[in-house]
Parts: sequence; C-alpha cells; structure tokens
Amino acid sequence: MRVFAIIASAVPRRLAHLTPRITLGVMSFALLASCDLNPNKVACSVTIAPGTITVPVNGAVAISGTAFDCSGNSIATKTINFTSNNTAVATVTASGQVIGVSVGQTTVSAVANGKSGTAQVTVTPEVATTVTVSPATTTLRLTNQKLFTATAKNSSGTAISGRTFRWSTSNSSIAAVDQNGNVTALSPGNVVVAADADGVIGNASITVTNIPIGSCTLAPVSQRVTVTQQAQPIVTLKDTANNVLPNTGRPLNWASDNEVVATVSSSGVITSKKAGSARISASSVEYPNVSCSTTLEAVDPRIVSAVITPRTGSLRVGIPRQFSVALTDSIGQTIPAGRVVTWTSVSPSIATVSATGLVTGLSLGTARIAVNAEGAKDTVSFNVTRIPVSTVRLSPLSSSVIQGQTVQITATVEDSTANVVTDRFVEWSSSDPTKASVSQSGLVTSVAPGTVTISAISETKTGTATVVIQQVPVDTIVADSSYSVGFLVQNKVFAMTLKDAAGNQIFGRTVSITSSVPSVAIGGVNSTSTQVIIQAFAPGTTIITLRALSANGQLEGKATRVSVTITP
Repeated sequence: MRVFAIIASAVPRRLAHLTPRITLGVMSFALLASCDLNPNKVACSVTIAPGTITVPVNGAVAISGTAFDCSGNSIATKTINFTSNNTAVATVTASGQVIGVSVGQTTVSAVANGKSGTAQVTVTPEVATTVTVSPATTTLRLTNQKLFTATAKNSSGTAISGRTFRWSTSNSSIAAVDQNGNVTALSPGNVVVAADADGVIGNASITVTNIPIGSCTLAPVSQRVTVTQQAQPIVTLKDTANNVLPNTGRPLNWASDNEVVATVSSSGVITSKKAGSARISASSVEYPNVSCSTTLEAVDPRIVSAVITPRTGSLRVGIPRQFSVALTDSIGQTIPAGRVVTWTSVSPSIATVSATGLVTGLSLGTARIAVNAEGAKDTVSFNVTRIPVSTVRLSPLSSSVIQGQTVQITATVEDSTANVVTDRFVEWSSSDPTKASVSQSGLVTSVAPGTVTISAISETKTGTATVVIQQVPVDTIVADSSYSVGFLVQNKVFAMTLKDAAGNQIFGRTVSITSSVPSVAIGGVNSTSTQVIIQAFAPGTTIITLRALSANGQLEGKATRVSVTITP
C-alpha cells in the first residue's frame, strides 16, 4: 500500500474530477508495478514512444515503454516505470499518461532494470473548447452602455483563467463594443456581440430600443394662415426626464379634427382648405398615450396692403422701366399673383404707365405712379431725367490748315442707348490757344504753326480732334536784280523781302542761297530774312539764287536771281 500512496500522490489535483474507475485502474497497476513480472530476463535497453509529445495544460497523452533483452528481443512482460523530469510542467502516471501541468518543456522517462528511454514533452496553453458570453441576452436603451463578460472552458468544462478575448459586433451602427467587452447602444435594432478565444466564439443577443417618449409639443401653439396656404408645425419630443429627444425614427400619427377647414399629411404638413378653425394633433406610434396639438385658423386672403417696387432711383426720358406691386393679406402673408391691379399715372404729361406696370418717362420733371388693388392703394414719385451721354464724337478727327485759316469741327453726342441727341450742352476747348482757338460752335482759328488738340465735353464724356497748323508759304522774294561791291568794302549786304501770295511780308523764314561761282562770292541770310550777307573771295561776277524753304525743308515759292559783281 505504500507504493500506491506514492503513485496516488503523483496524480495532480486537476485530475480529481476523473472517475473512480481510473483511480482503481491506477491503483491496481501500481500494485503490479511494485514487483517485476519477469525477473528472469534482464532488460538491456528501453525505448519510449512517441519520442516527442505535445500536450495542452490539463490535457493527457498516452506513452508506452518497451524493454529489450541483449539479443534485441522485446520483453513483453517486463515492468516499466515512468517518471517526469519536471512535475511542475508535466506529470506521468504509472500507466504512461502524460498530463500537462503548466506551459513549458520537460522530459519523461521509461525505466526497467536500470535502463531508460526518454521522450521530449512540450506543454502548450490550455485550449478553449467553449466560450460563453454573459449576459446571453439583454435589452439596452439608446445611448446606454453595458459591460459583457466572456468565459472560456476546456473540454472538461473547467474555466480557463487569464484568457484574452477578441470582441466584435454584427452591426456596428446598432451597437459598438470595445475590446474590454463594453457595449454602447447606438440605434434601435437587434445585434449579436461575439467573444473569440482560440477560434471558439461565444455570442450574446442584444436588442436596442429607443428611449421612451414622455411628452411632445407642437409649435406654434396656434397660428393663422390664409386659405390654400400650408404650414408645418415644429415637433419637440422629450423623455420622462424632460430631455429633448431626436425626432428621427420616432413615427407620429397626424390628424385633423376638421378636414373641411384643414388637412394634415403623414409628415405633418397642414393645408388650409376653407376659412375656419381646426385642431391638428400628433401622437406617438410607439407610445400612443403621448400626444400634442396645435390650433390652425384659416382666413380668406383679402388684400389689405399694396406696395409698389422699386421705390428709389429715377426714370430716363424714353426708356421704359418695369414696376411691380406686392400684395399682402390681413396677417401679412404674400398674396400670389393673379389678382386685379389697376395702374395709373398721376402726371401723364411727364410719364405714362401700362396695365402691367411698365413706366415710360416723357419729359423732364417729377412723375407720380399709383396702383389700386381691390381698394389697397400705393403711389411712388420718380424724377424723370435725360438719358446720360455715353459718347462724344468729333469730325474730322484730324485736319491741317495754313496759319491764319479756320476749320469747322462738328460734335455728335450719343446717349447710353446709342441715339444721337441734340439737346445737350457742349463745351469746346483748345490744348494751346497760342496756336489755335476754338469757338463754342466748334470753329477753329489757327494762330501760329504747330499741333493742337481740340476737345468737346458734354456731361462727363469728351471727344477730341487734332489740328495741324502750317506756316504761310512764301510766294516771292523781292530783291535788286544786280549788285556791285568793292572787294575791300566792309558790310557787303543787300536787301530782300519775302512775300506771300497776297503780297504780305513774311519774316523769320529759312532761305536757300546758292552761288553760280562760289570762288567769287557766296551769300547768307540774317535772322529776320531781310538781308543777304555777301562773302567776297575774288573779283568777278556770280549769280546768287534765292529760294524760300518750307518747315519740312522743301523748296517753296518762286526763285529770285541777283547778279553780284565783286570789283577789284
């Protein structure tokens, strides 16, 4: 019995749940193992099978030992004793059952007549065979949270401690779950929450319900509308704690106690049918005892106010402008178009108005426009003004005149409608009056050579034209036909006179002077163009030719020839 006690003590407490039959079998085998069944044959070697064992914690794997004599024959009846190198990792029974105790590695041995064989044992974590989630079913209200727990058990039904679970939800829009098992209700519906360990899944069923409605109100409490108008009351739902609830997903039954006066749609749109009063109610489909109401009064759409628009600005002569009128009833609601409206002009000589409100200015002044809509009246006053000038065009845009002559420039004024207008004041000006002046009729008088810009301004618009003033051309140069001077006489000059075609003397012009015999004498001109200066080089006679030059250096007028004799 001492041997049995030792073997029994080696059985781990985790196997305490094994049936009595296993205990009796171990005990009987231990009694047989206390003596060698075949002491006549000596074992020369022992083997163990399998040589490598993997067993989970609290799991068991059977091994067998075989003894061989020195001839290599197995000794079938030889007693084999089994031992574990580390009983904290795994134990082995006398019958060869290796039992996992904790995660790790060790060896087990089979011994006979001092000979042994070993096997490598690896103990793996305990494998879950079932997972349960608690509570298995529950109901949560919207926004509520609840912590769920999961339990993993092995094949013998023993709970596995320290196990980590992976949590998930079948519909995250209905309920969310974190990895601690905390579930949050998000929207009404049914959802399954699952916990996974070792590929084994446990489920819990959750029903998410709306927060109960405690009360409802419709705003406004009462209102007035005109017949055919619609209204949409605002619904406010609250829970039993007087907190406001969202309206989404909370169906309501709408009803009218007087559908002759007003009807209401399934979405709460009220349509007035006839003058009178109706009570509109809304009740919760989920909680029929929760209801609320509003009173609607429908009135006939009588016109009590007419307002003309626009009310500011001005009218332009000859340019139509559209006016309109806004009609309102007794409760300030806008009356739709289609009512009879009469337009009149209080000042018909200044402006007219059509039956549709199109106003046209006729003359300068203040126009008054009136409207009458079923007794509701309104008037507006507008100043009638000219159409503004948009363009001033001058003709000709460029011209050229001889000094002292005149040129007529014409201004054409157009308004913003591109029509030519003749009733606008035009102001004329010259950029340089010393060269040319302009009258208020546009007549330009040239004064001195040069280029000037003539401007015509009407209102805020300006037109311009360019006038080029040319010098009066020289027609003839008057001088003596011959001139004689001593070679050594000083101040050798002779007079000349420049004249235009009308015989008027011209001063300060450029004169071209050429000499037929430059070796005898050449000539020059003083600044006033009144004298020819002779430079004598040798006695003799030469012909001096005089010819005026224009501003651009071109010859103009007639040539004059003077015979000049230089005496010894």
